[in-house]
Amino acid sequence: MRQGLKYIVSSLLALSLGAGPVLADYRAATAYYARRDYISAANAYFQASGYPKAPGEKERSEWGLAQSLTRLGFYYSASKYYSVIVRRGPTQNNVYFVKALEELGRINSTINLGQSHIVQLFKTRIDPSLVPQQAAGFYFYYLGIEAFNQRKYEQAFAYFQKVPNGPYLIKAQFHMGVISNLRGAHSKAISYFERVRSSADRGEDGEWIREQANLNLARVHYEVKRYRDSIEYYAQIPRNSDNWLEALFEAAWAFFMMQKHNNTLGTIHTLHSPFFENRFFPESYILQAITFLRLCRYSAVKDSLGKFKTRYKGVFDDLARVIEKNKADPKGFFKLVYDYRTGSLNEYRRAWAILDALSRTDIYKEAGQTMRFADNELARLSRYSSVWGRTGLQDDISGFLRNKKQAATKDAGRRLFDKATGYYAYLKELSDQTIGINTEMVLGRVDSLRAQLKVGTADKKANFIGGLQELNVSQDLEYWPFEGEYWEDELGGYVYNLESRCGKGEDNGAAAK
Repeated sequence: MRQGLKYIVSSLLALSLGAGPVLADYRAATAYYARRDYISAANAYFQASGYPKAPGEKERSEWGLAQSLTRLGFYYSASKYYSVIVRRGPTQNNVYFVKALEELGRINSTINLGQSHIVQLFKTRIDPSLVPQQAAGFYFYYLGIEAFNQRKYEQAFAYFQKVPNGPYLIKAQFHMGVISNLRGAHSKAISYFERVRSSADRGEDGEWIREQANLNLARVHYEVKRYRDSIEYYAQIPRNSDNWLEALFEAAWAFFMMQKHNNTLGTIHTLHSPFFENRFFPESYILQAITFLRLCRYSAVKDSLGKFKTRYKGVFDDLARVIEKNKADPKGFFKLVYDYRTGSLNEYRRAWAILDALSRTDIYKEAGQTMRFADNELARLSRYSSVWGRTGLQDDISGFLRNKKQAATKDAGRRLFDKATGYYAYLKELSDQTIGINTEMVLGRVDSLRAQLKVGTADKKANFIGGLQELNVSQDLEYWPFEGEYWEDELGGYVYNLESRCGKGEDNGAAAK
């Protein structure tokens, strides 16, 4: 009954104040808004912005329209009009600049606006001294991201330093850690990443950035040759994470540098299991080969190099076809990755490992999120077509949402294509390495080849029996031989039991033939 009465009152108000595209004005819109009839308010504000009757009324109407859409949960749609206000800059007449910037920051911390949207937003340069404290986090963080993506690291660092307490601070500190490491300031990098680890919340976003911090802490420790510490941070990546296999692979290199060759081979054993046949770790075969080389097991070296060729020759060929076909079509390339991820792609099967890797990137995930949020609002628009369709508001919003989707997929497609060409070059480089290793072996130069593998001194105190967690060697352990069948709960816990054959009288040249 109350809802019915509210509808009647709203209808009478619409008749008295004028609901048509010519008669609606700012006074009508504010009356609707005051009564929390945000559907009618948005419509009336939209009309008033096109037919302003007093100075400043256009700007006030745009603000009212954005606020009405925000109250209705149309956050992407509202961002269109907030962005219009922000792009005018902090002029004396643009009284809503600060508030609009704050609202965009709030929306972006809830549902990602997308990199392409934000880059366009900040094309209008603003004097940093004019940015209010409430909006500084959003503003300086994304200026930093833009500079970071352009590899202007000094400039990016300066912007990240200006990010105050709030939802953007922890992300800024993470990037400051990355830049510090690039500068060679490893201790500062570790400090930033540890700060991120300790201050990240327990929500989904917090878990994601804590995981990234752990990965980067492991990489910094690896870079400064603290391999045991590196492995301990890799062990913090949970098994259900997309980054778990990456952590295993990188930890395998740390084991190799510690001369824990049986741990290296055991970790690679997980990467080569059928559970991960579409995951892209071609370098694991090279690491496996040079590990066997360190143990003077030359037939195993040749076997690893042969498996690399068998598995990745087809990948290389299909990837070349994918690159050639899509080099001028970024949206088409994005759709290719999308079709793979949704299970509707039937071609380029040998390159699926590459498409899988691309579909796990933040680039793809961000664009997918933009598409989902935009599609959700497009679907909801149909509920208001009887009201918003008559004035053009529905067309204005739907046009923006479709353009937003297209911009996101085009930008993501371009960046994913660049990564795909990088993978192509990476495979070519690894293929050349296999040829070099085989050549050296055939020529009997295995001693000099092994000497090139600059490994560290084995840490006798590190008791890594299997997996990435250190075990106490005094505890009772039971070993089960691998009999050709992989068990999911054993993944990540394998360890080999091979002795070195070096110095046991083999003819290096003959063994290689």
